Amino acid sequence: MAVVAAAALTLLLGGCATLFGEGSQRRGVSSSVVDYLYPSGEKFEPATESAVPQVRLPARVGLVFVPSHNDPVGVSAADRSALLEKVRQTFREQPFIERIEVIPDGYLRPKGGFDNLEQVARMYGVDLVALVSYDQIVRTDQNAASLLYWTLVGAYTIHGNSNQVSTFVDTSVFDVKTRALLFRAPGTDQRDAGSTAVRVDQTQARLAGESFSVAMNAMTGNLDKSIADFAVRAREEGQVKLVDRRSGGEWRRGGGGSTQWWELALLLAGAALLLRRR
Repeated sequence: MAVVAAAALTLLLGGCATLFGEGSQRRGVSSSVVDYLYPSGEKFEPATESAVPQVRLPARVGLVFVPSHNDPVGVSAADRSALLEKVRQTFREQPFIERIEVIPDGYLRPKGGFDNLEQVARMYGVDLVALVSYDQIVRTDQNAASLLYWTLVGAYTIHGNSNQVSTFVDTSVFDVKTRALLFRAPGTDQRDAGSTAVRVDQTQARLAGESFSVAMNAMTGNLDKSIADFAVRAREEGQVKLVDRRSGGEWRRGGGGSTQWWELALLLAGAALLLRRR
């Protein structure tokens, strides 16, 4: 009798595992800048061998999500658009930005490369493009309490599943003409929560949406620092040439002329960002 009872219990648990899933389950989504810009493992080749990025000021910037094959678990297209507005506002606060365009991600083809990026930049009349990419991993495990899932009540009331979501968001700003990476800003988040068997999907979607939003906020905070650091490199290290969009004159360290105003603007922007972080 004991053997029969054990066998019956095993069948019940096995059937329940088939119904609700068993063991550890893992799924994820990724929109990789490298996969988009360098499809099929292509090597980086700048537009010209000795080209130094020339940022025309006031700058015109395009902002867009890198395409992926599937969407984040808990983030809709409307959510992504709202989150991009936060990044747009960060750029808007800079005195040397003329305008920033939020570009629908449908204009970027998967593995489209720099050719696709240049087409979109021309369409929107921008010189710089900020590519927002993300990686999100969703994992669920059954804990000891999941043994009670063999009862219908247990499947609805017992938190026998442990759910974890890890999110990485990154903004990489490229000069389209020279294909040079000017600066980047990352943001990360990880969170977990228990759930019943029948509410695994809802819990994962909620965690994914919250994690994505927090990672985006962290990224926009780091974007402030990256912009300030970029201003220093452009002003002091000569890694980037700053050109006045209106006059065509080149900004030079310590130089005068029509571009001197931009030196002051960059100094003020960098100082303001440093004070705000403190």
